[in-house]
Amino acid sequence: MRRKKTVCIDVNSVVPLFVRGYLSGVGRTTLELVQALAEMKDELPFNLVLYTQNIKGVTSKKFDLPFENKHIYLRDRSPYNEWVAKLRLKEMLFKYDLLHIPHNFGYVAKPEKTVLTLHDAMFFSYQESFLGHDSDRINCTKLGKSCKAIVTCSHSSKQDIVKYIGVPEDKVTVIHWGISKDNFFPETEENIKNVELKYVLKRPYFVMASCDIGRKNTELLMENFHNYVEQGGSYDLVLVWHKCPEAIKVRFEKEIKEGRIHLLGGISDNELRTLYSGAIASFFPSKYEGFGLPILESMACGTPVVTCRNSSLEEVGGDVAFYVSEDSNTEMADFMFDFEKGKYNQSELKAKALDRAGLFTWRKAAEKYVEFYMKQLNGE
Repeated sequence: MRRKKTVCIDVNSVVPLFVRGYLSGVGRTTLELVQALAEMKDELPFNLVLYTQNIKGVTSKKFDLPFENKHIYLRDRSPYNEWVAKLRLKEMLFKYDLLHIPHNFGYVAKPEKTVLTLHDAMFFSYQESFLGHDSDRINCTKLGKSCKAIVTCSHSSKQDIVKYIGVPEDKVTVIHWGISKDNFFPETEENIKNVELKYVLKRPYFVMASCDIGRKNTELLMENFHNYVEQGGSYDLVLVWHKCPEAIKVRFEKEIKEGRIHLLGGISDNELRTLYSGAIASFFPSKYEGFGLPILESMACGTPVVTCRNSSLEEVGGDVAFYVSEDSNTEMADFMFDFEKGKYNQSELKAKALDRAGLFTWRKAAEKYVEFYMKQLNGE
């Protein structure tokens, strides 16, 4: 009988959930992928192994998934990871046929047996040195060129990867991310009211998640909101921002002190879902995204989205999202007034948002990943 081949997925990007309590977008998508594959376990034409590495012994057993776990008791840091690759520890311990690195880069001993999920090529197309892009341009390019194949989450990212890393188009496969229906769905009015009481949200509000300086463009949204308030706008703005810089707090001190801008950190998925569900609209004016999960998260909660026509954002928002220029001080404020004046039918917008979000599921993504794995395992 022919032996089932083994795919090993490096899930170290998910470990922070059990250490600090939350995940980055890359960690979240990795967890969603392996959870979706778990639902297909009996259908999988290969064995699946999950790999973790840390000295605390936090393994994928905590994920409560029906897959074998392999763990190395070393720090998950570059010097250690380089030695793991040089000594071929994973190869000796795991006996994999295909290794999947789903978080942009990893040190590997056998790139010819490695597939890489490269979420974007932002380290070339929208460089931000404080995010480590200087080293990413070297490391991700090297692995991207030498690995067996690449997956990315949007056609926009594929174009950037081909352009900047210099790999052939047929080496890069596009598999859109999905949205978790367990985490993001329209919340009940009771739960919305409870969260509004907790965070003292006394007026209708707009929301932005994934806030930051630079490409996230949160400051521009705040400037638009300032202009909206100055011209008599009566709704509030909620920013899900873990660590808002002090300089920005000072700049918008008036709106923050008066309770018009609410800065919320340490938000759970349950609270984020509720904030989306209770918002009049969600704003996501990012200058560059490999995908743009907040657009899907918002739509899955039935909330309309205002975003920009750049990178992958239109690919996700389709003809359902509203679009603004990424450098206008007036366009977002105009939309705020339009929502406040009841220009749009909120019930119709909710239905369209839910329909759009329904096109992106983790089941679909997992099925495409299975096809991708099998293509590589079969040497196609």
